Amino acid sequence: MGRKEGLRQRYNPRMDWSDLGAQFCLQLGFGVLLALAFVPKAPVGVLFYRVMGTTALVPLAIAALVPVTHGGRAWGDPAVLCAWASILAWPIYSGPVRGRRWAAALGWALAFCVAALVLTLRRALPEESAAELALASLSALATGAVAGSVGLAMVLGHWYLTVPNLSVKHLGRLNRVTMGSMAASLLLLGLSLLFFQGQLYSERGSSIFGPWGLFHLGTRALVGLVLPLVFAFMTTGSLKYGNTRSATGILYASTVLVLIGTALSINLQDSYGLPL
Repeated sequence: MGRKEGLRQRYNPRMDWSDLGAQFCLQLGFGVLLALAFVPKAPVGVLFYRVMGTTALVPLAIAALVPVTHGGRAWGDPAVLCAWASILAWPIYSGPVRGRRWAAALGWALAFCVAALVLTLRRALPEESAAELALASLSALATGAVAGSVGLAMVLGHWYLTVPNLSVKHLGRLNRVTMGSMAASLLLLGLSLLFFQGQLYSERGSSIFGPWGLFHLGTRALVGLVLPLVFAFMTTGSLKYGNTRSATGILYASTVLVLIGTALSINLQDSYGLPL
């Protein structure tokens, strides 16, 4: 067996579609929950928290069910149990409760969501060291943070239509979170490519640094991260003048791009075996 073949078998165990789908849902759920933590005191009413809390609940529920119903996992599987544990906090963080109880419930949900995601990746990357698994997990979490924060910021922008006197600072804070998430995701993407550069091969033996791999990787980086980061700077400019409608329009376009990038990230992982 040649060196390339050996590396490909070690570093590119294709995930079952149910595990890959569960990972995608856990990333989205994590991103929404993380973004929700940055608007704890915004006077947007209970409906906003109910809508966004349920937006996190749906992918988490899918992540808890699909591996069992379609992936052959047991109900007692650690990743499945962690996903269900994260769901248990939904009535609190999506309801009228605020303050420490709300923060504790949200922290509980985030912690178990992260645990479920790491366990799912551990199953897909059984031979990786703790450091390699940590890098892969951080990359996956950053991707989810980008998608969740941009999406929640876009919804918050629409809320200014119903709460006109809402302070611009809430959307500005969340926009800064999106920028930080995008920068972190770009950094982790680069570190993953550097750290695993000799091991990223598809099932056909083609390197991610070949023409086809670079096309998908470039699209993932440019469309899913670089352009949304440019849009985030544009949003900052709009918010300086209190123009929330323009900012919301920009965030809407950014959300579409980010979701495309997130889907490409999952596709790259399916092909090359690591979250990118």
